[in-house]
Amino acid sequence: MKRRIILAVLLFAYIIFLFEIALFRFPSTNPAPNFVPFRTIIGDWTSGWQEFVVNFIGNIVAFMPMGLIPLLILGRRTRLWHVALFGLSLSLAIEGGQYLSGRRVTDVDDLILNTLGSLLGYRLAFIPSVRSIRLIL
Repeated sequence: MKRRIILAVLLFAYIIFLFEIALFRFPSTNPAPNFVPFRTIIGDWTSGWQEFVVNFIGNIVAFMPMGLIPLLILGRRTRLWHVALFGLSLSLAIEGGQYLSGRRVTDVDDLILNTLGSLLGYRLAFIPSVRSIRLIL
């Protein structure tokens, strides 16, 4: 029981951390929202490795704990679609906050990448070496 509480607090703290980074750090001047799927991903791919790594890899890696930690808290009751919905909802809340604040760029590609990151985090839990760590926790 204590393990679940600690993990829930950790998840909550991580969500607050994501909101803080996504809404308050690195403000943009006159950010134009992107509502066209894959536009930013393709643009980053053609621009070079720095943009690609920061946006593509960064969004995926940042949301991997959103797929792993709930599984550690809830165990077998957590399904892939639960994780997808959780990751998408959290990402939508962040992107909505960015749009309303006007401080950062709202991007549909972030929804895609963040949800993908959540799903990869969930799948990571089923790799044998990670699974043994999961059993310890």
